[in-house]
Amino acid sequence: MGTDVERIREQYPQGTKLRLLKDLDDPYAPKRAGDVMTVSHVDDAGQVHGTWKSGGSLALLYGVDAFDVISRP
Repeated sequence: MGTDVERIREQYPQGTKLRLLKDLDDPYAPKRAGDVMTVSHVDDAGQVHGTWKSGGSLALLYGVDAFDVISRP
């Protein structure tokens, strides 16, 4: 999976802004479509981490969660 993770890191470098396209029904930190995340890093499992405009730090799962890029650094 190493190459997949590197590809995800190249696509979503630190400072990239992502918009959530579908609600995330996480029981501890739900996020609604339209919320914006600023990427801090991609971990070794390929999860995209960052801070949400609405608060919190719930990671996005590449290939599972629906999101698009608003801007790249």
